[in-house]
Amino acid sequence: MRITAIHSGFIMPLKGSIDSAALDVYMPIAGTANGAAKLFGLGFAAAVPKGHVALLLPRSSTGAKYGVELNNTCGVIDSDYRGEWKASIRTKSGIPFSWEAGERVIQFMVVPVKDIQLELVDSLDETVRGVGG
Repeated sequence: MRITAIHSGFIMPLKGSIDSAALDVYMPIAGTANGAAKLFGLGFAAAVPKGHVALLLPRSSTGAKYGVELNNTCGVIDSDYRGEWKASIRTKSGIPFSWEAGERVIQFMVVPVKDIQLELVDSLDETVRGVGG
């Protein structure tokens, strides 16, 4: 996947281990998130391969330990978007969470997208589960 630096503090995203599903994003500048969502630039733009989507998520450690979340639950970067990637970050508790430039707060994964056609029908096929929650 092609990626271009937009900020001088850019560090190339990397997987934490060979079997990691997502790549860690290094924040290009220091910042603080609290209960109010704030948009943070991630310092790069990228060309997600056609037929795929990049999903932005908090890193497991920042989400579990500090309540960091994305305001829109999951950021979606489509394959035709070429602007700077940004994340709307907040904390669940409202307790501030701060990071320094170069720290990993967000991660992203690239997954295939199935192109589907919607068909309006009068009813759906029956399943064992049916309408059960």
